[in-house]
Amino acid sequence: MIRHLLKLVWHRKRANALIAVEIFFSFLVVFAVVTAAVALIAGWNRPLGFQWDDVWMVSVGGGGEPDMLAAPEDDPMRETIARVIRETKTFPQVVDAGLSELPAFSDHNSEGVWQIDGKTVHLTRDNVSDDFGKVLKIPAIRGRWFNAGDDALSYNPVVIDADLARDFYGNDDPIGKKFDEYDNKVFRVVGVVPPYRKSGEFSVPHVNMVFFRRSLTKPNGTIPKNILIRVRPGTPATFEAQLVQHLHAVMPEVSLDVRRLDRMRDSANRLRATPIAVGFIIALFLISMVALGLTGVLWQNVTRRTRELGLRRAVGASSTGVRRQVLAEVALLATLALIVGLVVVLQFPLLGIFALVTPTVFTIGIIAALAVIYGITLVSGLYPSWLASRLTPAEALRYE
Repeated sequence: MIRHLLKLVWHRKRANALIAVEIFFSFLVVFAVVTAAVALIAGWNRPLGFQWDDVWMVSVGGGGEPDMLAAPEDDPMRETIARVIRETKTFPQVVDAGLSELPAFSDHNSEGVWQIDGKTVHLTRDNVSDDFGKVLKIPAIRGRWFNAGDDALSYNPVVIDADLARDFYGNDDPIGKKFDEYDNKVFRVVGVVPPYRKSGEFSVPHVNMVFFRRSLTKPNGTIPKNILIRVRPGTPATFEAQLVQHLHAVMPEVSLDVRRLDRMRDSANRLRATPIAVGFIIALFLISMVALGLTGVLWQNVTRRTRELGLRRAVGASSTGVRRQVLAEVALLATLALIVGLVVVLQFPLLGIFALVTPTVFTIGIIAALAVIYGITLVSGLYPSWLASRLTPAEALRYE
């Protein structure tokens, strides 16, 4: 039966080529849409590794401009930043305050490739102060967070997230292990935190976060200009004006910008969600057009084969048999097109697709795309197959 169907498909290869091409590109579009949807749903439900609610950000001197390169040992802004923090903590509405060079939901990132013990890992970094973990309520699952006692250490402490710890050190305990060494400075891991998704719910898998310590009492590089403050729940928005007014009164020469992390999160999510939503709408229209076009092509194909199908009815084929034949041909044609599509899609891991989605999401995307395409092709073939099953030998003889 399959050999017979292959012959029928081959004899009409010109007409079937258009259908196969439509199915092939439809599979690629559906795979991309489904994979993106599954990745977004899975990512939205994963913990961020920090708590953004009731956190505000005060940027000193404009802030927000990353300076992750080599920095002077004594930052002239050190005392100014320290004073801003001290003044901020005088308000009863403020629970704690910490520094971050590149805070969550910001437009800036510092990413790069790191090598240790022959392993190469892509990671994201940030310079933070001792109280940064308290402000964002980042728990330490191994070791500890930075503290004032780190000023006396003979090495530079770093805190990494669990993803980076696994990539760098495997199943070994990373606490106390050397992270890096340059310019006669040794960096060692003092703590491991849960996976830190800096960009929020739309973060790619395995951000591989590393935090470097910046001290307000010991010169060790450029001081971050962004101060994150945790306010008490229920703090009104009017506190923003009160805080800025007080800071300007004691430090009129310093420019300040206050933003709320929840609004930064909403803005970042909208920015990332807009192109995704547009892509979903375009993909939906493309799939709808493909389904309509496929139905039309199959309808025309059945019309051209009126004599053939009528002859089958004349020699005893039932209407159900004719309908099954048309649907089987469509399924076979879809299978041939999907085989080519699978060959193309299975090359994506070689292009680094797993940096954007996990292997599980990739597999779900393939399976779902196959199911959707088979569903679309079979549904598109229902009406043409029904028309074919209604043909009678008399109609075939009258057909010109």
